[in-house]
Amino acid sequence: MKRAIFVGSAVIMALACTAAVASAQEYKIGYIDSERIFAEYGATRDAQEQFDRDVEAWRREAEQTEMDLQEMREELESQRLLLSEKALADKERALQAKASEYERFIQSIWGPTGKIAQRNAELTKPIIEKIREVLDKIGAEQGFAIIFDAADGNIVYGEQSLDLTEQVLAELNKEVEP
Repeated sequence: MKRAIFVGSAVIMALACTAAVASAQEYKIGYIDSERIFAEYGATRDAQEQFDRDVEAWRREAEQTEMDLQEMREELESQRLLLSEKALADKERALQAKASEYERFIQSIWGPTGKIAQRNAELTKPIIEKIREVLDKIGAEQGFAIIFDAADGNIVYGEQSLDLTEQVLAELNKEVEP
């Protein structure tokens, strides 16, 4: 019974694929490599440089806060025997508050919805919109029914003549070049 279902399913899938291929021949199809576009598009490099500068500034701020925290720990340990119970408790609370502040800062920057993720989205959104505009233009002007992205792994074979990556890069870089 299982074999019959498997064979029947295989036959149905084969027919569906054959129909899809026959149907696809009626449409103009192309593909791009978005990874290559991002790597070679000038605006992407500029955005990456800005992103790297922002991340470096946050990293320096985190390092400074961590050094301040370490200084507080060392000071507390060096004065532990000299402080009254109240003074010791106050310094320990201050140290704990600074440690909590540091953890919140780290999460606010490097957490899943932190500033790094937000900044990345902010910098890439206009680039993605521009790429989409160029694809819409190429698709409409040249009569493409479908344009795939090879970088997503959805294409296991693509005839080189269908690759629109070069056209997209040329169109995008028209605005970037002096």
